[in-house]
Amino acid sequence: MSSTIVNTLKARSMGLIILISLLALAGCGSSTTTTTSGTPSNSSIHLTVGGKLDTEAQILTSLYSQVLEHAGFKVTEKAKLGTNAIVFSAITSGSIDLYPEFTATGLAKLGDKTAHNVQTDYQTVKTGYEQKYKITWLDLSPLNDTYGICTTKANATKYNATKVSDLASQASKLTIATPPDGKSDPNVLPGLKPTYGFDFGTTKVLDAALTYQAVISGQAQFNVCYTTSALITKDNFVLLQDDKNLFPIYQVAPIIRQDTFSKSPAIAATLNKLAPYLTSAVSSQLQLQVVNGATPHDVAAQFLQSKGLI
Repeated sequence: MSSTIVNTLKARSMGLIILISLLALAGCGSSTTTTTSGTPSNSSIHLTVGGKLDTEAQILTSLYSQVLEHAGFKVTEKAKLGTNAIVFSAITSGSIDLYPEFTATGLAKLGDKTAHNVQTDYQTVKTGYEQKYKITWLDLSPLNDTYGICTTKANATKYNATKVSDLASQASKLTIATPPDGKSDPNVLPGLKPTYGFDFGTTKVLDAALTYQAVISGQAQFNVCYTTSALITKDNFVLLQDDKNLFPIYQVAPIIRQDTFSKSPAIAATLNKLAPYLTSAVSSQLQLQVVNGATPHDVAAQFLQSKGLI
């Protein structure tokens, strides 16, 4: 073989090697946008997770964000975004993709009433949101952050009260402290008379945290509380049994825009895997850690690590 031919072959071989190397380098430097099956990879999907203002919502927002990040999604977290109305406007406008929502809040948005049945309420909001807003409800968690009536252990003993109906004969002489929504929501204090047959003699409207101090200081004997509040444990309060089922069910689930949901089934699989771990007791414990000085992000991370979810 002539030297000219040999040199030509060498040159072609070297050029092929260089081309393969360049292609390999290009592949290493770019993000993969599809899997071998042709579906988008998690790393190519950006999700914006929003949330409401309260401590529980901040923790839930961080839990959702961190499990999605661990699954490979690109996530922007917008905790403490605003009130119910602001966060709902954000998801319908497309500025966020998903956030934690509660069934009774969803029912109120649709103008429906609670059936006091977990699955019935869930199916109502799931169907209603899909049809009216193009939003999908993913799996429910056991966590139920509804309203309740609380008091100190000393008062519970003094008034012989373990359930709400125990107050019927004495409530007209007592004072209850409540956050504003406890007075305005027809399913809370306004619902006592038609459901239990009594009203409290005096109502004090205060910030939710201050209602506990009002009871401790004797300005009120009972308070309207949120049933997963860390202050029930921190202040050693008792939650009375809602024995006639006045208060609606507020079970939480991620709600997500349908156009976002359609991008990858892994979004639902990731968040649904978290759902069973989020109970009322867990929420109270995590909120208590925040009350004691931890950040919602750190509390969420430690919980997810303890369950092997990240």
